[in-house]
Amino acid sequence: MSKFSQAIFNKLFLPDGKKFVVARNRDGLLWLQGCRTALDGYGVQVFHGTSLALRIVRETVVKQNPDKFILFVMTGEFEILPDIARECDVVNFQFRSFFPHYPWDTVKHLTFEQKEWLYEQKGIVDLDIVLKSGDFCDIAYEKTNNQRTYENLIKNWDYICSEIDFNRPTDWMQKAGEIILSVIELGRWNDFRSRVAEVNERFLEFLKTGYINIVSSTCGTKYPRIVTQVLPFIHRQPEEKTALVVIDGMNWWQSLMLTRYLEDKLSVRSTYDCIYAWLPSVTELSRQAIFRGDIPSVNYVQNPANEEKLWKEFWLQKGVATFEQYYQHADMIKEESSVKRLGYVAVELDNMMHSSANYTYLHSNTKNWIEEEEIIANIKHLLDGGYKVFITTDHGNIDATAYKKLGQRDKLGADLSLRHITLPNAADKGLFKAEYGEHVVQVDSDSKTYYARGKEAFMNSGKCVTHGGTHWLEVLIPFIKLEK
Repeated sequence: MSKFSQAIFNKLFLPDGKKFVVARNRDGLLWLQGCRTALDGYGVQVFHGTSLALRIVRETVVKQNPDKFILFVMTGEFEILPDIARECDVVNFQFRSFFPHYPWDTVKHLTFEQKEWLYEQKGIVDLDIVLKSGDFCDIAYEKTNNQRTYENLIKNWDYICSEIDFNRPTDWMQKAGEIILSVIELGRWNDFRSRVAEVNERFLEFLKTGYINIVSSTCGTKYPRIVTQVLPFIHRQPEEKTALVVIDGMNWWQSLMLTRYLEDKLSVRSTYDCIYAWLPSVTELSRQAIFRGDIPSVNYVQNPANEEKLWKEFWLQKGVATFEQYYQHADMIKEESSVKRLGYVAVELDNMMHSSANYTYLHSNTKNWIEEEEIIANIKHLLDGGYKVFITTDHGNIDATAYKKLGQRDKLGADLSLRHITLPNAADKGLFKAEYGEHVVQVDSDSKTYYARGKEAFMNSGKCVTHGGTHWLEVLIPFIKLEK
């Protein structure tokens, strides 16, 4: 919601804190469609009319919905009867109070979108100059077009989410990722998050019964289903030379930004499949699972040297000689001409993710990372070298908000991130659930691993983009094939 919408809502509903408000609005602007749409974003139902209409709204809508925000805009002057007056807050509302720096006779004729823009300028622009320049027409058009685009995205989202097969998520995730990227680019992510949360509740229920089947499934011939199957899948490819590029911490919508750039700059075609990260969705487990080609070990120490060791051990077991395989962590790729199996890990995007406060910053950081073109140059090097290139990640990410920092008693000896904790053997599950139960969930009730619910994070304050939990934006990750 915009600052203008927030100011209107506050002026109407904060004076006495009642959810039923009757407004005297002599300028009549509260009934404008733009204003009603803005209030709808706060869950406010808006009605207008005479004393009789007010009585009907009170007897039907208000009585049946005591917890909803109800606004009644008076048309004309009339007495509010005592029984209604006791239940509502009566507000004298005038839009002119929001614009003390400008002549009201000019401002009142502007559209709601234009008023919204003017309010956020805090009196620093010359209204006469702006009107003469014609910029207000562009502002109104952009606002209206933005809203129509967003409404179409909502319709598409509701359609694709009516039925989701999390056992075969590729088709759905491709469409979902494109919608989310469009929503972020429109600046409407905060408005959209409730829909993402609804899907996440369904996804969590699936994980409780379906994740074990994903883990134990066999690797398909067309694509892997989970990170443990990535190397076995690549091993089955008939191509002489294959390269695996693992981009640490890349969300699905970020991968779309990357492949669109690749398709434009390198004239390549990308094919997407959706696979599962390992749970918990942290690097030391999920990326280990990729390079081990098997279930990860809890005693593994994550670092490039151990990752290279896993890579070489896997390919040696498959009969690939040492001089035919190569692993590199970051920087520009420099391999020998004899290499047939190449693994490359890019970590810059994960660093940017952890330094971003929300998806707006992460989108900007991702754009900068792509346009710096090191990753583009590396992929071009591989394609020009005759490699069939696969791109994936170890986990996605979620823009999280603080719930509560875990107590020292719970953290002692525990495996944890901001989004999960695996209690040490000596810990008492009952005591932990008594303190954190409403804010944690389990995929396997027999384990001692708990995940922060929804988009919460184990910290005392603030916001961040992170990973380690069960959110579908952390767990459902891209597996991309590039072809010239």
